[in-house]
Amino acid sequence: MYSELDLKKYDYFEGSEINYVLDSLTGVISRQYILDYAKRLIEKKIPFAMCMIDLDNFKYINDNYGHNSGDICLKDVAEALRVCVGDDGLVGRFGGDEFIIVYTKANDYDSIHDFLARLYTQDGAVRKYIYLDKVRVFLTATMGCASYPNDAKDYDELFLKMDKALYRGKIKGRNCYIIYVHEKHKDIIVKERGGNSLLSKLQDIEKIVDEDSGPALITHITDYLYRVLHPFNAIIIDKKNNIQSGNDTRNYYFGNNAYFMLDKMLKHQDVFPSSNPGEIIEKFPETTNIIVSRKIHAFVVVRIKKFGFIIIYENNVTRMWQDFDLALLYFAANLLKDKLEKEQNK
Repeated sequence: MYSELDLKKYDYFEGSEINYVLDSLTGVISRQYILDYAKRLIEKKIPFAMCMIDLDNFKYINDNYGHNSGDICLKDVAEALRVCVGDDGLVGRFGGDEFIIVYTKANDYDSIHDFLARLYTQDGAVRKYIYLDKVRVFLTATMGCASYPNDAKDYDELFLKMDKALYRGKIKGRNCYIIYVHEKHKDIIVKERGGNSLLSKLQDIEKIVDEDSGPALITHITDYLYRVLHPFNAIIIDKKNNIQSGNDTRNYYFGNNAYFMLDKMLKHQDVFPSSNPGEIIEKFPETTNIIVSRKIHAFVVVRIKKFGFIIIYENNVTRMWQDFDLALLYFAANLLKDKLEKEQNK
């Protein structure tokens, strides 16, 4: 944990009571003070990088081993981060299983990359075994980072871009770090921190299906999934190989046997996720043209029974599909099926 001697190195903490400055559980800087410290650096126009760290699947540890074990993990990670950062910045606890690093040694991409890579490899601060009472758990974390003034001119913009980078890391499958790059990440729409339960999203989809019909329904469903999951390409192919796209109006070439190819790929499955296009090409050579021409790195196909398929895919970036993503897609497909059947029977 940080000591009074550690804090005396910083003018910002002069005259502050250490019990208020430090988080009572982990001994790193408390939320208010770490965020205010970042704001003070911006006021003084001092360059720095700001990183958000989110421990992966931390709820599993609390649920299976108890909150005391969770606290042990939090304290272990906090201390490891404090030691790794040293005099090159400060570590704070944002709340729950999230930490903040204000890194003042450098703010260029290469330096930040080297620093974050060290946390995952050489120092193992956020990818490590932690020994509890009768078990050891392997703990990983996802990190997002942005820098001032390279990426942002004020605190709110900096925090948003850091959050976008973190969100991108979660989408990729967690256990990784993402440094904000404007060309890659500017269009990311971060999920709201509140009201983001699976139930609320299913209800949103249900509402869309209730209110819309025909082509508008397809557009609204794909646009909604685009906003909730992350910018991607979303299209629908029916049994006649007709193609409908909600958010991307480019021409697609899937060949005249697209439906049969997808049916063969899924066999008896309703959902087929993949993050390995090479493996798909090997099993289904007929997909080569699609995957190569569209530079597809990850995709998921969901069957709309008696109608066709929803295809969601990412260009140029690997993505690990989460249970949350697949649940939304499967639910949307089944609602679409019911709605389309009703419309056809009118």
